[in-house]
This record gives sequence, structure tokens and C-alpha cells, in this order.
Amino acid sequence: MDKSKILTVIANNVRSLMNQTGLTSTELARRCKISTGTISKIINGNMSITIPMALNLAEGFGADVSEILNGLTDKDLKKSAKPKPQADDQLTIGVMSINNKRFTCVKNSSGKIIGTSELNTGLDLAEATGGLIQLIQESIFEALPGVSEDQNVLKQAKLNLVMQSFEFEDTRHKFEHFARKYFKEVMVIPDWQITHLATFKDGEGISLVTDKGTSLSFKHNGTLRKLGGWKYPVYDFGGENWLGVETIHHTIEAVEGYVPMSRLAQNVMSKFNGKIEKITETCFKGSHHDVYMLFTEILLRSYFTGDPAAKEIIESGFKAIYRSIERADNISGKQLKIAINGSLADLYRKYFDESRLVPHSSENEKVELLTDISKEYLAKHGVNNT
Repeated sequence: MDKSKILTVIANNVRSLMNQTGLTSTELARRCKISTGTISKIINGNMSITIPMALNLAEGFGADVSEILNGLTDKDLKKSAKPKPQADDQLTIGVMSINNKRFTCVKNSSGKIIGTSELNTGLDLAEATGGLIQLIQESIFEALPGVSEDQNVLKQAKLNLVMQSFEFEDTRHKFEHFARKYFKEVMVIPDWQITHLATFKDGEGISLVTDKGTSLSFKHNGTLRKLGGWKYPVYDFGGENWLGVETIHHTIEAVEGYVPMSRLAQNVMSKFNGKIEKITETCFKGSHHDVYMLFTEILLRSYFTGDPAAKEIIESGFKAIYRSIERADNISGKQLKIAINGSLADLYRKYFDESRLVPHSSENEKVELLTDISKEYLAKHGVNNT
């Protein structure tokens, strides 16, 4: 049985079990602790699975692993297995953290993709270095399961990373130095650079990334420039953390009677037993600024139920972001096309003039490009990270 038929058999088995159990792809992904994107690839016959993954799927269904592999022989399973790289193979590995997920692509010395993975939980340089290394290795082992048995392969590999908090320069350099204990070469670049390069290649355009924070990049006089993205609370107007703080401000003003009470403020207060001091305590006890995203979640739920106060805050976020668009237009001397990425992209997209919007690159396109990135490549495209 050839590989495409093996993938089809597995896809049919998984779809059949989903029909029998009534599980959606989202529910199955949650039970198996793998991403919905991976589930989608499996049920569409676009991704081979390892035995550990088959066991995870079976556990998610509450079924025997034989039901996942029904119709396949031992020979078929060996044929479908991902190739295990040799210790002397010069791998290039891209691991990209975007939208609180990790996307991984591994290429061999011939430039052929030999493994990919997609896992939940992002990478942030503000976190402990040892924990980050574990998450990176987990992503690689998911893409190439055999590597976990021979980590010497990684010591010959070139690793390119996209991580949050790139602007923490000293922390970044320390991390790169530490990571070279595990990999031959290590380079960290910010998400806004890989996003712009994957979307516009050598062309002109504005790449807007809107998630926890916001950043805008565009090419001017041959150099890739950025506005924003210096991390909240220093910058990042309109991002998730910024929206969360605006929600807190509105709630306090409503409770104290400075503005009319809204459903949004009521929703926030109900979360904190009607006590403002509980909000203060939560924010001050939070070990990370992302604590404000708790309030963003309440804001978004209120927004999608039509609450006027929530809509007003979202619109203020767009206006803050659009100031950067106007600044880039002013520097460029013309209106450039805009590609919007990030967790808030769909939220803000409808506020833009559609004639200026262009499709953004997919996460797979970005992480595949990431494996080809070098200092020479970045310099050629007007990027200087020194």
C-alpha cells in the first residue's frame, strides 16, 4: 500500500470514530492535547501519524489503538513512519511562536521537509530559559519522533526561532548563548519580520500584527522598518493587553458613576464578586502583564453580544492602531497595501478600507520560510538585527 493510501485509511478510521462518538475536531483535539490544525490534517489525509499519536487519538476516543490503525499491516506502518535523520545529517529547524501556538518545520541537508508539527503554548523570552528549551525540543520531537532517542542530531542542527519579547535584547543574547549547548547554531528573529517577508517577499506593503500587542512593519528606502511592538505597557496600543486595561478603566468609571453602567462593567464585576479591590489585587498579584488578557476575554464576549461599551473600546483600539498606519503612509509618501495577522485580525479587519487589504501568508508558509532564513538573507531584504 503506498503512502497516500495509508493516509486515507487512517483518515477514514478517524472520521468514522468521530461519527460514532459525536466528537468534533475541537473536542477531539482537546482530549488528545494536540492542535485542531493537526486533527484537520489527519482527517483530510494530509498528515501521517506516529504510534504515540495513534495512542493519543485512541485515548481521546476511548477506543483501542487497533481501531485507528484498522486495515494497515506492520509493513504499512513502517512505510508511513517519518524518516529518522542520521546523526551526521545537517538539519535546519524552524520553530515559530505565533498566536500562542508553536509551528515547527524541519528540513534535511538537501532542503527537503522531513517533519512538521503544530502544538499549543507559545514561546516567550520573558519565561525561564530551561522551560523554553523543553518546549522547543517537544516541538521538534513531535515533528521527528525518532530524534528524542538520539539528541546528537540536534547538536548538528541550525535552529531558527520566532519568539515573543524579541525586544528584550540582553535576555535574547543570553538565551541564544545557552541554547547553543543543544544546537549547533541558534538565531532568534521577531514575528513581525518573518510575517512581512513571507507576505510581501521583495514587494512593498504594510504588515500589521495584532495579538497580545501590536506591531506594524513596512519597507522604506530598502530597509524594513517597524512601528510599535515594544511590549505592553510601554507601547502596543490596541493589542489584547491594552484592550484589557481599557476594560478595567471603563469598569471603574462605571462603578464609581463617572459614566453610565454598562453590561460590560457588570460582567467584569460579576467575575470579581462586585469588588473593585479584587480587580486591583488580581492585577498586582499577576506575575506577568498578560494578566490583563483576562479582561480582554470578557470584553470580546460582550462585544460579540452587541454591548455598546465594548464596541466603543474596540473602536478606540482600531483608532490607536490606525494612527500607526497613517504614520507609515506619511513616511512612505503613499498608501501601501495592508496584510493583517494575529489573534485580533478578524476583529479589526472590518474597520479597514477593503481596497487596501491583501491576503496574509499562512503559518505554514512562514515557518517553512523560517528554515531558510540566514543573516545573509535578512541583510539582503533590509533587515538588521544586530
